[in-house]
Amino acid sequence: MSRIPPGGRGGYPPPAGKYSAARSHVMNDKYMEEFERAWEELHALHMGEGGGPDGGSAAAGRAGASLAAHQQNIYAALEDPSGPPPSYYQAPSAIRRTAASPARGSRSSAGTGPPALRAAATPSQPLRAGGPPARRPSPAAGGDAASRFPARVSGSWSSGPLDPAGVMCDLSDRPNACSAADWSRGEVVIGSTDHALYVLDVNRGLLKKRTLYSKTSGHSEWVTCVTYASQGRIVSGGMDSKLWVWPASGNKGMVAEAHFGPISQVKYDRSSDLVASASYDKTIRLWELGARPHEAGCLQGHEAPVLEMQISTDGRIVTGDRSGHVLLWDTSSGGASWRMRNVHQGHVTALAWFDEGGGAGEGEAAGCFVTGGQDGVVRVWDPRAKANVAKVQLHVNEQGHGAVGDIIAGGPAVAGMVVTAGADATCRILDPRLGFALAGTAKLTNFPYSMTAAGGMAVVGCGDGSIHFVDVMTARTLYALGANRAAVRCMEASQDKLVCSGDDGKAIMYSFT
Repeated sequence: MSRIPPGGRGGYPPPAGKYSAARSHVMNDKYMEEFERAWEELHALHMGEGGGPDGGSAAAGRAGASLAAHQQNIYAALEDPSGPPPSYYQAPSAIRRTAASPARGSRSSAGTGPPALRAAATPSQPLRAGGPPARRPSPAAGGDAASRFPARVSGSWSSGPLDPAGVMCDLSDRPNACSAADWSRGEVVIGSTDHALYVLDVNRGLLKKRTLYSKTSGHSEWVTCVTYASQGRIVSGGMDSKLWVWPASGNKGMVAEAHFGPISQVKYDRSSDLVASASYDKTIRLWELGARPHEAGCLQGHEAPVLEMQISTDGRIVTGDRSGHVLLWDTSSGGASWRMRNVHQGHVTALAWFDEGGGAGEGEAAGCFVTGGQDGVVRVWDPRAKANVAKVQLHVNEQGHGAVGDIIAGGPAVAGMVVTAGADATCRILDPRLGFALAGTAKLTNFPYSMTAAGGMAVVGCGDGSIHFVDVMTARTLYALGANRAAVRCMEASQDKLVCSGDDGKAIMYSFT
């Protein structure tokens, strides 16, 4: 990523830090109500006027139901994916089912669905040959970009963790909202709606190492996003419009009055050692951390709050907003190199760059990115040809409502496929080699709130506290676990561990070796 001239030149707004905290809060008030409403719509994946996942207090209120009934419900759902999902289950023991999976293309029950959902993608233009620009050398180790989805796993991932109950750490009486991992340091950090971040030691049984909040340091509103940067530093964004940079040890952070609205996304770019933050003030700002966080540039062009942002391995930034627009940025000039207007009806709810790390579909889609929206549609875009190469209506119910909750595109962790999870309570798999046709469907027991991948498996966290382990190549659920008593909001996977957290304020770790 090329460095952008500091704010105040070239038409960019002045650095956010030059504005007073008072002015930031005044402008933040304008966005607060809108943010809370959009947060609910985006992260709860409401379907239509009166529908949505049944998590939070409602789920917690049912947690005392019979364990036997919960287990029967989940067994029934896994044995008969065409049947209605169970209302809720909480299973402290493993619920395993190793399927004798059919070959790809066979008409199993896991791949059934309404005709509209079984329809293959209709690429509007063939993908261009060739790959993306060459990667730039990476700076010092750190960050979560390259290793978020491990290509290989060890131990018992395909059959279940060693201890199905996992190891639990009680963090807060408020919901946890986001997480990031630095496995080289043996750490996972979890951001909460109680305004704090919790750093956990995964090598010593999910031990709480630090709490990033004090009288002098920390967010004054919900923590909405977090990432690891170089040298073990942690960068967090919140509803208070502020960006906090935390050292590798200790709990005294440095703050930047980053935006004039809540921060929705924060990402670390290894190729430039910059951090990017996206906000409801419709801008994306770039930060040099240094001795103190310093704004390196500002990207303007969105006409609505920016909800989604992803950075490719070579530093390209793509963002999506609440109006359904998607922008690809030219960071050398500070402007948008490709504006895609109204690509989705409603919000852009998911973005993913196609992973270049290998897999079955890499040649067909390397350098592309994938978008998902509140309309339940998934689109694939080729920035070299500036073309929409595939459009698939995936996650829509019989009433025409739906949303794409998450996307993982390409790479060995998902065997080169595109994996999506959506508000129709399904995990769906697209094959790039077949024009992004639908290759399989796995039914979930509730609406998905989070997804990760490891060693050819998609791991989906749902609103009822369950986690589903789906074999990508066969689209079959191998087994499911009851991780939380409410929605699973965030997950981090390594070769031998999985850390989950969500609305019950707890974190749980499963070990597979």
